[in-house]
Amino acid sequence: MEQRRKVLIKMLKDQNEAVRQSAAEALERLEGIQNIDSLVRKYKAGDKPTRLKVLYAMGKLRSDDCLPILIHSLSSEEEDIRAAGVRVLGELADERTLQPLLNLLKDPSPTIQTETVEALGNFRHPDLPRHLLPLLEHENKHLVKAALNSLGRLNAIEALDKIMELAEHEDHDIRRTAAQVMGQIEG
Repeated sequence: MEQRRKVLIKMLKDQNEAVRQSAAEALERLEGIQNIDSLVRKYKAGDKPTRLKVLYAMGKLRSDDCLPILIHSLSSEEEDIRAAGVRVLGELADERTLQPLLNLLKDPSPTIQTETVEALGNFRHPDLPRHLLPLLEHENKHLVKAALNSLGRLNAIEALDKIMELAEHEDHDIRRTAAQVMGQIEG
């Protein structure tokens, strides 16, 4: 790791700005990976703003060592912490975090449910449409729209019949989103 660090430091002086930027980002990631234990301590002892910063920092590191804390954040009593954990895990789209995210579809908070549905759209698991289809009948329009968008990103051909039914929905936002998704799904 030290040899990589020396090479990256040297690259910070490259004449090309893009190379310097990439070297700086790589160096930041390497240093972050070396400090995961410190981040975990900050998360456990910190106030809410600190914990939020740690979760987003762990997402940028994209390290397997960060997954336990990110998954743990999903069980926080604080909605903001759960939402941040969902967003970060959705960006990572690591199959190992799929089940903990699916469990949040039953979260009492509609915000967390919606964030979770949006995050699930980043995964490429063939079983996901089965979990999202029932949400198309939910009374919360934001959750329905999130489910539609995720089904579109998943190219869920099997959901087309249900999506087409929403072309007659009373809410114009849902009809508009259904139309967009119908055009997005290939096949």
